[in-house]
Amino acid sequence: MVSIVCCSMRQNFMENVFQNYERQAWKEKELIIILNKDNMDITKWEERAKQSQGVSVYQLSEEVTLGECLNYGIEKAKYDFIAKFDDDDYYAPHYLAQSMEALEEMNADIVGKRTVYMYFENLRTLAIHRPGNENMFVEGELMGATLLFKKEISEQVRFRHKNKGEDSTFLRKCRTKGYRMYSTDKCHYACLRASTPEHHTWRKGTKSLLKNSSIVCETDDYKSLVQCTSADSE
Repeated sequence: MVSIVCCSMRQNFMENVFQNYERQAWKEKELIIILNKDNMDITKWEERAKQSQGVSVYQLSEEVTLGECLNYGIEKAKYDFIAKFDDDDYYAPHYLAQSMEALEEMNADIVGKRTVYMYFENLRTLAIHRPGNENMFVEGELMGATLLFKKEISEQVRFRHKNKGEDSTFLRKCRTKGYRMYSTDKCHYACLRASTPEHHTWRKGTKSLLKNSSIVCETDDYKSLVQCTSADSE
């Protein structure tokens, strides 16, 4: 029922991509991986895919934009709902289930998270980024790595052929088309910030991100903390 599309330019995140998919409690799912770097070894990904179920791996030229890769993955999807996963973040076991439940219960077209847990690896610090934007309808202000939407939307709105800002542009177009967007609570997901800023396409620095965040704690075990219940997020 849910087709997960994940684009990657980094060979070293292969295991993270598969583990995020395999730990999902939601059973009716598939994973579509788009490799977007010429020197990535697709054979290793295909071999790893044999250990899982419902995984397809494709490779596009690095000259192809991220937006084009996402559109390509959506075209390959066989289910009616699309979830966009990033290759370097953490998706807890009930992430997909929460998103699908919100989509149905709130009669939304797109769900995602505006408020998210953010883990700063170099500081060993877990924070809540943009607090106070949970369980509410929004006008396109959702984190791109947390999007889940009806596949039929892609017939009206496609991702722009660009490498940066493709998520915000997509959501802006969806808003003009009248699609309803809902922000779930912060649970079941963590945006991971590596110690090297150049690792990220979202180039905001640590100081800027922390300015819009509230600190939870210092920890090496952020995974157990983000698997909160809805009551915890209130």
